[in-house]
Amino acid sequence: MTDDLLPYFNRELQHIRRLAGEFAESYPKEAGRLRLSADAVADPHVERLIQAFAYLSARVRLKVDDEFPELTDSLLGVLYPHLIAPMPASAIVQFRAADDLAKQVHLPAGTELETAESLRDGECRFRTAYPVDVWPIRIEAASLTGRPISAPANPRAVGAASVLRLTLRTLTPDLSFDKLDLSRLRFFLRGTPQVANALYELLFTSTLSIAFADGVNDPNPVIVEPDAIRPVGFEPDEGLLPYPKRSFIGYRLLSEFFAMPEKFLFFDLARLERKLLLGAGDKIEIFIYLSRGLSDLERTISTDSFALGCTPIVNLFPMRAEPIRLTERHFEYRIEPDARRPRGVEIFSIDKVTLASQMGDEVEAEPFYSIQHNRPQNQTGSYWHVTRRPAAEGLNGTDMFLGLVSGTFDVNVPMDWTASLDILAFNRDLPAQLPFGTGRPRLQQTKGTPGIAAIALVTAPTPTLRPKLGKLGRWRLVSHLLLNHLSLTDTVEGADALREILKLYDLRDNRETAALIDAIAGIRSARGTARAPDGGGVAAFCRGVDIRVEFAETALGGGGGFLLGAVLDRFFGLYASINAFTRLTIAARGQDRILKQWPPRAGLKPLL
Repeated sequence: MTDDLLPYFNRELQHIRRLAGEFAESYPKEAGRLRLSADAVADPHVERLIQAFAYLSARVRLKVDDEFPELTDSLLGVLYPHLIAPMPASAIVQFRAADDLAKQVHLPAGTELETAESLRDGECRFRTAYPVDVWPIRIEAASLTGRPISAPANPRAVGAASVLRLTLRTLTPDLSFDKLDLSRLRFFLRGTPQVANALYELLFTSTLSIAFADGVNDPNPVIVEPDAIRPVGFEPDEGLLPYPKRSFIGYRLLSEFFAMPEKFLFFDLARLERKLLLGAGDKIEIFIYLSRGLSDLERTISTDSFALGCTPIVNLFPMRAEPIRLTERHFEYRIEPDARRPRGVEIFSIDKVTLASQMGDEVEAEPFYSIQHNRPQNQTGSYWHVTRRPAAEGLNGTDMFLGLVSGTFDVNVPMDWTASLDILAFNRDLPAQLPFGTGRPRLQQTKGTPGIAAIALVTAPTPTLRPKLGKLGRWRLVSHLLLNHLSLTDTVEGADALREILKLYDLRDNRETAALIDAIAGIRSARGTARAPDGGGVAAFCRGVDIRVEFAETALGGGGGFLLGAVLDRFFGLYASINAFTRLTIAARGQDRILKQWPPRAGLKPLL
């Protein structure tokens, strides 16, 4: 029962009593039979009837004001299911290598983890978002220093203002780097958001060159181009949440950015094999030459600013819900994921519905809102649909209800059959109750992997976030689907349109995220051209749109504006029409200096 019903009931009851009083004044004889007066209802049975009608009318009014969620939820559920689904808790986790590890340990994306100790409502389960390569390597030292620069001579870094120096060492002295098949290493930027954001911006806007060396005085360092540093988290297979291929991935990037921006604070350092091929001992030094320096960062950067073996994790896991016995007495059924832990499990999505008869026949029902209606119907002729509603009293979150209908949406429940549902679930708000710090919570793999000594959380789990779907929220979500990159980059109203769409995805809705969105000061766009290689070495010209987004200066540096710009670069690129591109530039408001201009992008691919 939702708390929203009570105000409607009170208003309807007051309205009916007022009408009853007017009726008694106009028709006293008839009202006397019902023992009605202008001020009271003397007959308790009539009073109960009035209350019953008030209750029924309140439900109708509530449904009308609810903006028909069955329609909007079904539409969004087919096109963009993430818009109406909760955002489960997520965090950054680190896999630590065993001291005797002598080779790489690979953990694929989707590796399942669970808490070693249980809360009152059970353990929490997670799965990884990125594949992780755990190496027998540790970060021995890290520093950011300005001029005079102490680094190997590098003709490609003339004019460097600072250098980021990372010292890597194998876990045991008898293990050398040239024995490892190492070509790429993934780093996570840990620390406060201000420090991590500023360092991320510095790396991707100011890197001149990179050198792999044995030390400062190495006469033959291996020098590589700046593009050896590569961003992480933007590709279709690097999402926190499962995402259908038919849906626009740009919206997923926005959802994940506002839910957990740390998901993007990774970078890959490639081309390490060039150094290993020349021979290497148990230590390698990495020098990243930068065109500018930040004195505040120089005092802050240390080994604690970087971490190896990390990946985002999300509180999602597959399971089978409690079976549902189908009868003629109900047209919809509450889906109960786990009868033993009603407070510990909530449904994220329905993957499959299987109907089983008493004779042992099994058929898979298709979702009603799908593109599968051209398939031959199963022997029951039933399709399924679900509705998400606020959870029962005493529970946080939502419950889902299953309905079975025919192809014309008439109720079609096969009697005495049983429905089994394969679902994707999460642990409601339990992850927020996990202790964080001093080595807790302890995590373990559901299927252990040799070579892993410990699994530790680097960041505390985020709270479970849920869309605000009340009142006009659903229709706002539907209406924004009409937007395209032209409306978002309109010089006059583009900034307002962009801020509005970002607010829809800001489920945290706190002071920091609101300030970041409001820091978008303006958007300008113009037609542009860029070279588009045809794959055969001959370049042609392609038309597109040059976009300039200006931020308030306070949002740049440690404010997260650059990271939002990196997300918008992919977002606008995915909006580009066929045979066109977008090229994003970000700058501080009122300044001519460009902070970053990304390469022209058409869809998922940059034009090189």
